[in-house]
Amino acid sequence: RGTGTLTPEIGRSGPRGAVLPASRPFDFAQRVSVPVPLTHSPCYNHLMKKTSIVITNILIMIVIVVFVVRYSYLTREEHYVHQTEAFVETSSVMEKVTENYLEGEQRICDIWAQYINSRSFTMEEAAGFIRSSHVLPRTAAHLLDPETMTGLSTRAAGSGSYDISYSNIELFNDLSWISGIGESINITRSYTNPANGEQSLAFCNRIRLARSGGSSEEGTEMYDALLLRVVPVSELEDKWIFPGALDETAEFAIIDKQGNYILRGRSFKNSSFFEFYKSYNRTELARQQELFASVTAGAGSFLMNDSKGQECLLVHTPISFTSGWVLLGYAPVSSFLSSSENWTLIGFVSACLLLLLVLDIGYMMFFNRRLQEAAAEAEAASRAKTDFLSTMSHDIRTPMNAIIGLTTLTEHNLDDQEAVRDNLRKISLAGNHLLTLINDILDISKVESGKLTLNPVTFSIVDTVENLVNLSQPMVREKNIVFSFHINRMEKEYLYADQLRLNQIYINILSNAIKYTNPGGQVAVELREEAGDAPGRVRLIYRVADTGIGMTPEFMEKMYQPFSRQTDSRVNTIQGTGLGLAITKQMVDLMGGVIECESEPDRGTTFTVTIEVPAAERQRDEMHLDNVNVLLVDDDAVLLETASDALQSLGAVPECASGGGKALEMIAQRHEGGKDYNVVILDWKMPGMDGLETIRQIRSKLGSSIPILLVSSYDWSDIEEEAREAGANGFISKPLFRSTLYDRISDLLGMEPDSVEPEDDYSDIAGMRVLVAEDIDVNWEIISAMLEMFGIASERAANGRVCVEMMEKAEKGRYDLIFMDIQMPEMNGLEATGHIRKLKDPWASSIPIIAMTADAFSENITACLEAGMNGHIAKPIDIKLVIKEIRRIREGEKQ
Repeated sequence: RGTGTLTPEIGRSGPRGAVLPASRPFDFAQRVSVPVPLTHSPCYNHLMKKTSIVITNILIMIVIVVFVVRYSYLTREEHYVHQTEAFVETSSVMEKVTENYLEGEQRICDIWAQYINSRSFTMEEAAGFIRSSHVLPRTAAHLLDPETMTGLSTRAAGSGSYDISYSNIELFNDLSWISGIGESINITRSYTNPANGEQSLAFCNRIRLARSGGSSEEGTEMYDALLLRVVPVSELEDKWIFPGALDETAEFAIIDKQGNYILRGRSFKNSSFFEFYKSYNRTELARQQELFASVTAGAGSFLMNDSKGQECLLVHTPISFTSGWVLLGYAPVSSFLSSSENWTLIGFVSACLLLLLVLDIGYMMFFNRRLQEAAAEAEAASRAKTDFLSTMSHDIRTPMNAIIGLTTLTEHNLDDQEAVRDNLRKISLAGNHLLTLINDILDISKVESGKLTLNPVTFSIVDTVENLVNLSQPMVREKNIVFSFHINRMEKEYLYADQLRLNQIYINILSNAIKYTNPGGQVAVELREEAGDAPGRVRLIYRVADTGIGMTPEFMEKMYQPFSRQTDSRVNTIQGTGLGLAITKQMVDLMGGVIECESEPDRGTTFTVTIEVPAAERQRDEMHLDNVNVLLVDDDAVLLETASDALQSLGAVPECASGGGKALEMIAQRHEGGKDYNVVILDWKMPGMDGLETIRQIRSKLGSSIPILLVSSYDWSDIEEEAREAGANGFISKPLFRSTLYDRISDLLGMEPDSVEPEDDYSDIAGMRVLVAEDIDVNWEIISAMLEMFGIASERAANGRVCVEMMEKAEKGRYDLIFMDIQMPEMNGLEATGHIRKLKDPWASSIPIIAMTADAFSENITACLEAGMNGHIAKPIDIKLVIKEIRRIREGEKQ
């Protein structure tokens, strides 16, 4: 089976059997003599009958004995071969178990070393860090000064002291075998742990520590130290599980390429395995050398005698990721042989063997089931580092579809500045949402520990809803879903909350509804505003109902658990790993909201999210469309009602028609009376006569020049040209917000708007001068152009060294702050910050420094702050966050 040359010498009589001598025929003629002819004697017939019975019985007995002997031989031979092969396979499995265990323990030691080396920890601080992050009860970490071989343990000894000394342990006299972090497995042979006297193994690495009590003027003195992750030998031995009868007889040991024991079983004698073999096996020197070379060269097996003189099977398997280490499996040959020899009660033995077979099969099935469960757990653990990335694939794909599609549309409409501007705004919204997802993916620790944070900003709920509709369009169009989006009583259009988190909640729920709705189904969205519990707050109620596959009550109990998906053949064909609802629930809880769900299999699902947020101080001025007559045409009664309410609140006079035919009649009546509608707003998709045909009828039959706006929940770019040819004057997207209706109608009628979008005031930062340390040309061009848009002048330093030189030469007050990239040639941002903080000029040494880096992990941010920086901006650069950070630092300076 690819594990070496296993050639047990088995004779015809079996490993421990014997061939019975041939039976000699009974010669009745020599034993019986009669004076009369045999054929005429009555005794002859009786004797012959009796003899035939005896002969028959003897033959039966001989057949039974031969059968038993032969069966015993075949059974023993088969059992021996099977057991030896199973032991060889078990040894190979144990090598993988040992290798994974060693690699996992070394990885923990390497992670500790990497983290400690990234800090200027003293030995006490490093021990405290490991003690706080290490929870396994039987393992510990030892930190040693190589010069004295003394240091600290993360677990107290029996006396309660954490001090530890390795000065008397000969094993640590030479430390040259310890490699760098992550390069190999650095592990000692077993030794006596000086802290508790327990036989242990130590996974090692080198670290850099700071001397305690060092002078701050002279800088912290660093020295090399040794980090040991100490694991009891029994921890590794517990990983070695033997099947069946081998449980008590089989043993394992680990040796190095010289034959020295790294870990020794109780039956392995002498100080070296090679010496053990030579002591109890008489073979030629050349044969010994060949055998020893094969042990350290590759996998294999051979027979040898142990210290008791009994024959045993030795299996050797190299351990990967170690230098010359070999796993030795040992078991006496006798443990592979069948011990059943009760031949007199064949039926009983057969029944017992059958019962034993059933029990063995049951045990092996149970054992295999346990192995499968263990393998599933191990597989789940190995996926922990990457599962989060794969589970977010569908969330990432949603904004990417919008970005790619809108980019293509922009390329084909470069001459239409309004369309280009609108597409770029939508791309920016989708890009910001994508950036939020990527930040969550990179900072995995925040999601795993539930430490997501909120970043409230002032934003327009109109932009949020528009982004939501735009992102859903590709999926809606692909599956030909009937899609509707209604808003109700949305008076506060500007809110103060975490827009990106709110975006993600809404998008996750809507994308799931579309994803699990069959082609041709329906998805209806409603967003409603209510008064909040406190003044200045509003309650947003977001409801998404679909006609999809629904969920079972059993799954609904665990649907918010990470990576959970309903067991359904239809679900299995849909891409996703079940993380969207878990993240959505976490974000809703973080924002103090409530998420509710109603679902029924094959009937659909309805999610309702209620979140209360503050209304922004900034709102649009009062909007008026006094006495503007508007005709609303749509087959959706809910939209007619909500849009009519919105127009009435603006002072307009709305009338409603449920279809194209009714609209033609109402327009004709008005036209005949000489009081045409000021504006007609009609839906694109209506039963019977759709929006395009209705426009054609209005233009051809009535000859009316009434301004007409075409409304749709779908992307109208595909019908724009046809709609304009039919006579449409413009387009408006559902849902119909008050501000959207006001802006489009005012623009269409040529009215001077008395309410415009409020603009941000950036006069407080205009005129600032900043120094940007950035080595990448395109990154410098982007940040400088962005800063210039807000009246901020900038100068460039090509790397950290140039930045330090410019600060040394700059006159006082030349720069207000520094944007510092972290990864730069010659001198990185952390080093440059350290040099600037040591400059003699108080102005230069205290200038605010903001880090710019693509490393968005929390430990990277901490490293920047510890280096003396005042803030952190993650790449790609979000100019709103840049302005926010500048203002935060300036406010701090004023205080």
